[in-house]
Amino acid sequence: MTYIKFGSNADFETINSKIHNLFGELPNIDFNVNFQFKPKADYYIDNENIFIELEIPGVKKDELKITFKENVLNISGQKKNRNKNLQNIETLKSERNYGDFSRSFQIDDEINPDSFNAEFEDGVLKISVKKAIKQNNSEKEIKIK
Repeated sequence: MTYIKFGSNADFETINSKIHNLFGELPNIDFNVNFQFKPKADYYIDNENIFIELEIPGVKKDELKITFKENVLNISGQKKNRNKNLQNIETLKSERNYGDFSRSFQIDDEINPDSFNAEFEDGVLKISVKKAIKQNNSEKEIKIK
């Protein structure tokens, strides 16, 4: 294995400042492009459950729709620009994304579809579902008492 020796941290600071200066000198071109909103998600499991968490700030609970069909969990909704309809305001800069969104998650494990639980608090949607109890198909001897 080859090791590469780097210089001091000052070398990184110099590179960082050069990059910052380069981009700081570029003109600020403001394109009016609104990318689609896509909530960030975490998907994890333990021995008994599957968990999915989505960050959906600015969306109300009743604006969300959650469905499960053919092993696909679908979460959809719309993030609305609530300032858009205010009168006498001028938007100087807007960095947030708005619009319809949909996230789908393939669930490959056998689950109990009646055990879905969804909670929405502080802009985070938390969904959990219990895994189905696996049938043991191996042969087991049963003793007679």
